[in-house]
Amino acid sequence: MLGTVILLSPMAVAAGMTMSRERFDVPALRKNLKLVVESTTAKDAADVYEAIKIANPSGLGKAPDLDINDPTATKRIIEQKITLYEVFKIAEKYDTICSEWTRNYPVTFDLAYPSLINRLRDSPDPGLAIVQTFLQVLAEVPDTFIARKTSIEKARQISLKAREVIELGGVETSNGRKSLNKLDRELKKSSNLLNPGTTADIIGAALALCILAGYRP
Repeated sequence: MLGTVILLSPMAVAAGMTMSRERFDVPALRKNLKLVVESTTAKDAADVYEAIKIANPSGLGKAPDLDINDPTATKRIIEQKITLYEVFKIAEKYDTICSEWTRNYPVTFDLAYPSLINRLRDSPDPGLAIVQTFLQVLAEVPDTFIARKTSIEKARQISLKAREVIELGGVETSNGRKSLNKLDRELKKSSNLLNPGTTADIIGAALALCILAGYRP
C-alpha cells in the first residue's frame, strides 16, 4: 500500500498538469511525471520519512545511507538539502519503487500498462486481466519486497515460478490455473515473507493509468 501511494502521488500531480483532450495523453503525462519527481525538495524527503515511520511497514530492510531507522537521517536531509529524488537514487538499485521514480516509471509505462490496457479491452473479466498482467510483471521483474525480506535469489525463484504459470496459459487455461493456485498456496504459507507487494504496487499504478486513459469497467 505504501509503495502504491509513493507511485501514485507524483502521478496525480502530473495528471493535473496534463491537458486532457478527447483522449488522455499518456506520453505527455509521463513527461510531466519526470518533471514532478525531479522537482522534489528536501522537505518532501523529510515528510516521506516521517510518513514511513508512522506507517511502520514491514520489509523495509536497511539502506546503505540515510536509513529510515537512523535517527539522524531526517536532520541530514534538511541540513544537506537532499531531495526526495536524490534519496530514491540511493535505493534505485535494490528497490523497484525507487527506480520507477528515478528512471521515469519504466516497469509501469513500458510493461504493466500496455499489457493491462490491452487485456482489459479484450477480456470480459477485468479481474482475470489484472491477474494475468500481475503474473507477467512478476515473471519479468523480481519482486524487491520479497528480496528485502528474504533474498534476491528467492525473488528470482518466485519470478521463475510465475513464468511457468504463464507458459501453462495462466488464468486462461485449466493447467495454468492449477499452477497458479499452487503458487498462491506457496506464497501464503510463507508468513508474508513471499508477498509480492512491489508487483501489486506496480499494478495499482498501471490501473490508474488505464483509468486516466479512459478505461471503465
